[in-house]
Amino acid sequence: MAKNKKISFSSAELTIKEIEEYYIVSEKALRLFYNNTNIYFIGYTATELKSELNSRIEELNKNTALTLLSAIEAHFRIDYLQRVYTRDKENISKCFRELYGNKKNKAALADDILEIWKGQVANKKVIEDIRSALNYRNWLAHGRYWVVKLGRNYDFTTVLNLAIYAQKETRIDMGA
Repeated sequence: MAKNKKISFSSAELTIKEIEEYYIVSEKALRLFYNNTNIYFIGYTATELKSELNSRIEELNKNTALTLLSAIEAHFRIDYLQRVYTRDKENISKCFRELYGNKKNKAALADDILEIWKGQVANKKVIEDIRSALNYRNWLAHGRYWVVKLGRNYDFTTVLNLAIYAQKETRIDMGA
């Protein structure tokens, strides 16, 4: 039987701070670009200019929330695998090793990894909130072609606050 190979980590995952800085810089750049003195917008009414700016910021908001949710997933998956590989003695590491024995690298984030985390954190709501936010991520990642029913509104700020809160509860270093 072939021995399972360890996943080589790319170190290309983004930190929460890097994503937040990207959002801030991009939003500022959009606001500077969309002004009535920019010759690109000659012929635009003030209403048209504001509407287009708002549309671009909303798209930035969605795309950056998607990037942030992807980064959250990466950090949870890296933590899962590192705990398996280092064979830590903590209870969560033991649970992860058992999961790895059954599913290897195919463990599902929402149904497997987060389910174990739910049993380990003091505030289980943070894990449920991440699971809910993953539905938003799936809607964004799969082209937004259906009417999404999330139970709450998500945006970059909501997801950022969730990431920071999740990092505090799990102590996974996401670079926030």
